[in-house]
Amino acid sequence: MARREKTTQVREQIVKRTDDLLYKKGFNLMSFTDIAEVADVPRGNIYYYFKTKDDVLKAVIEYRIEGMKQMLTEWETNYPTPLQRLKRYAQIPLNEKQRVIEYGCPMGTLNSELGKSQTSLQHLAKQQMDIFNNWLTKQFTLLIADQGSNQSAAELAEHLLILTQGMSVISHIYKDESILLREVQNIEKWLDSCVATV
Repeated sequence: MARREKTTQVREQIVKRTDDLLYKKGFNLMSFTDIAEVADVPRGNIYYYFKTKDDVLKAVIEYRIEGMKQMLTEWETNYPTPLQRLKRYAQIPLNEKQRVIEYGCPMGTLNSELGKSQTSLQHLAKQQMDIFNNWLTKQFTLLIADQGSNQSAAELAEHLLILTQGMSVISHIYKDESILLREVQNIEKWLDSCVATV
């Protein structure tokens, strides 16, 4: 049992530390040597847990998705209204502003990188965006229920994804946190208008 627990702990350590490496360096530039260094595990031992770099990526995406689901569940407990939850979502880039300015959005940059030449892997990375898209659609459904909105909840959710991804890209390009500050305020005003005008 102790050996199995140790194996699980080492695997989790590799995945958690590779998550940050993947964000900062990107999938294609990341090597097994890099993974071994950040995980503080001998390179030869990495192959015991993961046969290929693709396997590492899959594990990191699974780890991210699990964290996202847990976070969204907590939001549904801590924020009583869908409007509050949507505004909390819009705050994500601002709460991570230094990292977003330096590296971009971890989901968006990974999907862009893989989408150019590794579409099968990009399909895996897209699952992260799908988690948010489905959750946002649920929140907008609750927000506009029985209010006669001209837009569907799915369209509104997609629009919010576009807004948050766009501001992350532009603030990263210009290395300007004021873009994030301004656009989060604009998103909050738009969300308020979704309630006021439907």
